[in-house]
Amino acid sequence: MIPEDRWKEPYMSKGELEAQIKEGVKFYNYQNESEILGVMGIQLMEDVTLIRLAYVRTVARQKGIGGKLLHHLIQMAKTPVLIGTWKDASWAIRFYEKHGFSRVPEVEKNRLLKKYWTVPSRQIETSTVLASKDWANY
Repeated sequence: MIPEDRWKEPYMSKGELEAQIKEGVKFYNYQNESEILGVMGIQLMEDVTLIRLAYVRTVARQKGIGGKLLHHLIQMAKTPVLIGTWKDASWAIRFYEKHGFSRVPEVEKNRLLKKYWTVPSRQIETSTVLASKDWANY
């Protein structure tokens, strides 16, 4: 549920992907034979860990692939984990909540998106942030 004014084809260009990698996002994928079925990025920051750009092919959803990728990346995290997603992506929010994440309040969400992500104000308006359980203790 990417807002119409935020969607473009391709959703992420090769240049944008390269910029993400230069900024420290490390990508992991889940493969079946030689076909990539899911991909998820992790960005280890000084005081938080960001889960970035998580996707599972439509035909491969509901098979545990996203959960396996997320669990693998969480194991790498040494700091609280934050995840940004679209407010209207209810299936993504349910997925993260099922894996122990909780949505942060709106004011905190705005602060976190401005501090840890480089996104335009329109994307801040249409996004939400979920935090790992240890965020409250941080």
